[in-house]
Amino acid sequence: MVITESVSQGWHIIQLEGKFIVRNLTVIRKAFERAERESIPGIAIDLSGVSQVDSSAITILMNFQRRVIQKDGLLVLFGLRSDITEIFSIVGIDKLFRICRDREDFETLYVHQ
Repeated sequence: MVITESVSQGWHIIQLEGKFIVRNLTVIRKAFERAERESIPGIAIDLSGVSQVDSSAITILMNFQRRVIQKDGLLVLFGLRSDITEIFSIVGIDKLFRICRDREDFETLYVHQ
């Protein structure tokens, strides 16, 4: 799992590459915790480089979103592959998260408002 973090125009962006699965949760959780410590209310997670998700990934995303919302923040996901989008749809995650097709859509909808 490769994680890249950046701050851009009021957003903490976490880019994940690889498998978003249970064995990688420790490093992912640390990135989420760093983002939470920032005073930036907007957090975006770029999943365009993610090849696989499991139930642990869904759980950590839901818990992270809950914590972000409790701090009056906003969490946006973007760049999901079609198979991951389908998984999210089957389990109803697509109804719980703000999801953008790609980074361009994210920036259009949330960054350049």
